[in-house]
Amino acid sequence: MRSTPLSLVALAATGLLLTSCAGSTAAGSSADDEAVELTTPAGVDIEIPAEPQSALGFYTTDLDILITLGFELADTQPIRDDFTAFPAFFPQEQLEALETFGNFPEFNLEAVLEADPDFILNGLGYEEDLDGKLQKIAPTYTYNAFDGGDWRDVVAQAASDLGREDQWQAWVDQYEERVADIKARLDAADIHPVVADVGYFEGQVTTSCYGVPCLVFADLGLEMHELMNATDEGLPASEDYTELSAEQVGQLEGIDVVFTGADEDGTVWIEDDASLQQNQLWQNLSFVQDGAYFPYNYEMIYGSPSGMDAFLTVVEKALLG
Repeated sequence: MRSTPLSLVALAATGLLLTSCAGSTAAGSSADDEAVELTTPAGVDIEIPAEPQSALGFYTTDLDILITLGFELADTQPIRDDFTAFPAFFPQEQLEALETFGNFPEFNLEAVLEADPDFILNGLGYEEDLDGKLQKIAPTYTYNAFDGGDWRDVVAQAASDLGREDQWQAWVDQYEERVADIKARLDAADIHPVVADVGYFEGQVTTSCYGVPCLVFADLGLEMHELMNATDEGLPASEDYTELSAEQVGQLEGIDVVFTGADEDGTVWIEDDASLQQNQLWQNLSFVQDGAYFPYNYEMIYGSPSGMDAFLTVVEKALLG
């Protein structure tokens, strides 16, 4: 999830715009609010309004987290460049009146400035130069939501830092209640399949234990196929993907149920490639023959409350109907 750098011309233009407007934007938005001082995970001391009225989520998952934590939103919010709207599994009532602009993988800092936020939540902490640019627009809480760990850990810390522990705990409680209910019904029906998250990219079938699918499988106590937890290089799948060539896909035998990524328009990756459909090893896999694969919007994997809830629903429907 690395961004493509802005051109030098765009950076120069944006820099001039930020220099001329940043002071009035941030100060004007928060002048009447009681200020809260804190240090972000990026090591930056910031001062934010106690109750921001125009918060902006820099990446898609950040917006969902802001909603979960009860923040008032800026009227304009970013979406991915390859999306036409907010993910369908997000809470649509809070989003229906918002305008959008593309902001990933290319960053549109001018549009962020024009959105006039009084607080920015930025989960792209791996982009080392980004925080400084965003701080010129509005106080920014930067953290790394994509470090390969459990996204809930860093968001729990953010909720604590931002004084939103109650809102976060409310989401945790309802999620854990759903997990307990689904586990009980799986046990009662003696449903204990071997599962895997399987994708297709650049001519290779992939599987890994990255992100939300692996977390949900673990929360439900489901057995994951061994290829989700190891790669050809011997790295844990949280750091890399297992990639299988056309001649290796038979190694996926033994998986009972597959969950697989799909684009925003519903295109299912493992169905979309003609060569894979003509691969007899693939066609012989039991989950392919049984149609036991279930697509999900790939944006769910990156870790946010709505994404976690939505993927849990995908698994619930697949296993329990």
